[in-house]
This record gives sequence, structure tokens and C-alpha cells, in this order.
Amino acid sequence: MKRVGIVGCGTMGTTHAQAWRSTDAELVGFFDVDPEAGQRAAERFGVAAFCDQDALHQAVDIVDVCTPTYTHREVVIAAVQAGRHVICEKPMSLSVEHCADMIRGARDNNVRLFIAQVVRFFPEYAAAKQLIDDGAIGKLGVIRLTRGGTHPAEGPRGWFAEEYRSGGVVLDLMVHDLDYARWLGGDVERVFCQRHLGPAADYALVTLRFRNGAMGHVEGSWAYPSGFRTGFDIAGDDGLITHNSEESVPLTIRYRDSGQGAGRVTVPSSPLFPEDSPYALELQHFVHCIETGEEPLVTPMDAMAAVQAATAARESALLGRPVVLQPLAI
Repeated sequence: MKRVGIVGCGTMGTTHAQAWRSTDAELVGFFDVDPEAGQRAAERFGVAAFCDQDALHQAVDIVDVCTPTYTHREVVIAAVQAGRHVICEKPMSLSVEHCADMIRGARDNNVRLFIAQVVRFFPEYAAAKQLIDDGAIGKLGVIRLTRGGTHPAEGPRGWFAEEYRSGGVVLDLMVHDLDYARWLGGDVERVFCQRHLGPAADYALVTLRFRNGAMGHVEGSWAYPSGFRTGFDIAGDDGLITHNSEESVPLTIRYRDSGQGAGRVTVPSSPLFPEDSPYALELQHFVHCIETGEEPLVTPMDAMAAVQAATAARESALLGRPVVLQPLAI
């Protein structure tokens, strides 16, 4: 049984801790730069609170990094240099260069690195991907994705609202959908972004052109007065797949009119909501990949490409023009 230690005891640290309970791994304990936060998390889950990262490294096989984005590079590199496999929360880091450092660190120390782009494990998103792979809507043409919630400045975690630490809505929130768009459409060739950034709102609209000719529209918002919503419309030459988190039907396929009336199929909700959370499915998948040597559903290069698209979008918004992406290599 693999032993896991979590670095970072904020929202994602405790979310992962809960999810680890549904896997075959053993959660050993926590470390946090705030000792009181580490102790509270340890008491809540009945595990150890470590006094420093080195002590945690010595007790585990896997380090689960749930710290703020601006710390990812240093925390991950310390763990891989200790010879530990690493699972790191998204976004991978603040820059492509930092992502490359993390990948090289894992490779040079012969350990595995996984980035928790959990949207790939959400049932509606996974089901839509499978439908597209099965040819249900024909050739992919346009991907429209949306994600929005309240502004982090309204909560206790102020670093989210600090652009230089979180990357703002484009890198922190939209990286989910930028990764998912790449999963569907492949490599991105060009990015254009328009953004409104204010003291109580951060909104961005990103247009993607994929190398295969498909188009993407990704909307991200930290401007909702309350709540959180996601959605997508994925269009092919034979139909459309839609999802809206605010509706009771999780996923709908609409087929092109073939002369006898347009068809509509509602995908049943029951298989879309597994007993385990997407976070548990994700973590169990990563453990399976460590044990078997299999490639993960999302690779470190995938996660770095999502960061590349997000940082290019931020650059585009500043420059007021599209940004062309260069192929990535390590």
C-alpha cells in the first residue's frame, strides 16, 4: 500500500485528504507552513502532523502538493529530489519555464509527476470526450467552454486575487478548460484573449485556434455574486453535445437534421455520477499509474501545455493581439 503525505492544508489539501479515503493508498499525514493548520488537519483525519517537509518525505511514498500556485515549483522539486513520486494541484506552475524545471526534476530523479487537472475526471466531461472519440457528433468543429464563480478577494485566501501569485482567473480557473479543450481538440496554434480585470471582478474570454483547424471559445469569470457554474457546447458536423451545471439534465446530444427532424438524446444521469468523487477517481488513477508504469490520463506535458495556453492568453490580453504558440519540448 502506497503511503501519502499532503503538503498544504487549505481547501484543496482537505479535499484531497477526503478523497484519499476512497483509494487503496494510506494517508499518513500533513505538513503546512502554518503549524496550527497542519495540526488541525491531522486531528480531523486522524493522522500525523509533520514539523517540516523533510520529515514528511521520509515517511511517505507519494507527496501530494496542495500549496498555493506560486510555491509549486519549490515544493515539487524538493519532493522529487527526496525520491518521492508527486501529485501536484493545478495549475502546474506560474510559467512554462517552471513547469519544465519540475518535469526535468522528476525525470532526473526517476520518479513520477502527476498534475491534478481534475476536470478530465468529472463524469460529464469524460462522457463528452468518449462520445467525441466514438464519432457521435462527427468531425469536431467548435468547442465552447464556460466556468465561473465568486471573486476570491471576497474570501480569506487573498493570494488568489494577487495576479503575480495565482495568475488570476486565466491561469488559476480557466486552466481547467484550457486543458480540457486541448484534450478534445489537440495542440493549440494561436490564442487571443480579451479580459476585464477590476477590484471585484476578473473576466476573460479566450479564443483558441487548434492546429487541426477546430476553434475554441473559453470563458472564465470571477464575477458571479454567488455560487459556481460550468457548461459547454461542443459542435461537430453531425451534432452538438451540451452541458449546463445549473440544469437537471447533465448532458444532452443533439443530432443534425437528416431530413426527418432533428434528433435529441438525453444521456441518463445515473452513470454520470459515480460513487467516488472525481478527486478520488483522479488520485486512484495516479496511484495505479505509479504501480503499473502506465501513462496517466493527463501527462506533465499536457499540464505544461495548459499553462502555456493560459500564460499566452494573459499576454494576449495585455498586448491586444493574438499570440502564436511554439511547440513545447523538454
